[in-house]
Amino acid sequence: MGIFDKDFRDIFSAQIVSVFGGLIAGTVLALYTGKILMLPGMLILLPGFLEMRGNISGTLSSRVTSGLFLKIVRCDKFNTRIIRSNITASFFLAVLVSLMLGLLAASFNFLVMGTFTTRIIILPVIAGLIANAVEIPLTLFATFYLFRKGHDPDNIMGPFITTTGDITSVVSLLVALVLI
Repeated sequence: MGIFDKDFRDIFSAQIVSVFGGLIAGTVLALYTGKILMLPGMLILLPGFLEMRGNISGTLSSRVTSGLFLKIVRCDKFNTRIIRSNITASFFLAVLVSLMLGLLAASFNFLVMGTFTTRIIILPVIAGLIANAVEIPLTLFATFYLFRKGHDPDNIMGPFITTTGDITSVVSLLVALVLI
């Protein structure tokens, strides 16, 4: 086994994609900083919201990958009880954490700044719903696709999901800001 074996190439290419995806997410965030910061408490909300998407979808991918390797989950069957329950758990967890982040940001606003706005509570919930609608199917599709192609999704999906999670989180926050 050489230094540049298949696993190394998979991990290295995933990290390169992650770096460029992070640049894209950061650029979009920088372009719309003025709009995002108009709502008090966004600096409290933003880091947790960005981190949440990658963590929840990464865990979903890891659980599905474990099921694929253990042959509990099959590549050709998406609609199984295990997949549905993992999707439901991921979706519920993301909505619950989004609500908690909104309540935390609203509490911080009230205690430190003396202002209270329900928009800071509703915003992460709506943005979380939008981001989950994109991120969960993308996670499942990419995990199954990589496994079918002979790659180990555990090597690739971490950086990939973190990157796509950052991009979808920023875009979904902007969309939610427009909707509110």
